[in-house]
Amino acid sequence: MRAGAIYAGCAAGLLVLGGKALSAQKANAAGADFAESSCKSKDRTGKKILVTYASRYGTTGAVAEAIGRTLCDAGFDVDTRPAKHVEDVGRYGAVVVGSAVIRASWLPDTLEFIRKNRDALARMPVAYFLTCITLHEDNAETRKLARTYMEPTLKAAPDVQPVDMGFFAGALDFSKLNMVVRMMMKAKGAPEGDFRNWNAIRSWTEGLVVALNRLNTMP
Repeated sequence: MRAGAIYAGCAAGLLVLGGKALSAQKANAAGADFAESSCKSKDRTGKKILVTYASRYGTTGAVAEAIGRTLCDAGFDVDTRPAKHVEDVGRYGAVVVGSAVIRASWLPDTLEFIRKNRDALARMPVAYFLTCITLHEDNAETRKLARTYMEPTLKAAPDVQPVDMGFFAGALDFSKLNMVVRMMMKAKGAPEGDFRNWNAIRSWTEGLVVALNRLNTMP
């Protein structure tokens, strides 16, 4: 792939997830739907996890919902919230933080969340994930580039050592972009489409469940 054609960004509509234990709400902002839900596991362990994220057009919110659903199926109670809506992380036993990548950077809401809660996060299991259009092609070059997008986040709170990090392809819908951004994305060769791999997202989350259970430090 040409280096000039690799562009980090995400845009798409929200995937609605079902399930008897999932009670979902939508917070509308800038014309997009952002996932907010709470899930009570049928096999309750008493352990509660926060999945929090920042998204520009809803793509990453849907990924967060999918992660939350898999964690709930594994026996955890899960709240999925946009980062700017989270007020207290102290009542959770673990936190999963994710962001869309725009212009090679995490969105400000998640970076601010990590900085604000760095002391609490340093005392509990934490995982990071990102979504980016760069990974629409999964190869050594794009994976290496996607990992560089995580570096500023790790530097923002060096005391927070994530137990795992997820790297997922995003989605791009030109109709949701303003004319200037749309022209820029097309000029860079960014492909339009939904490239999210739900099997990969579920598989990563299942691995995270194993890591959390192995740590066995959650209250």
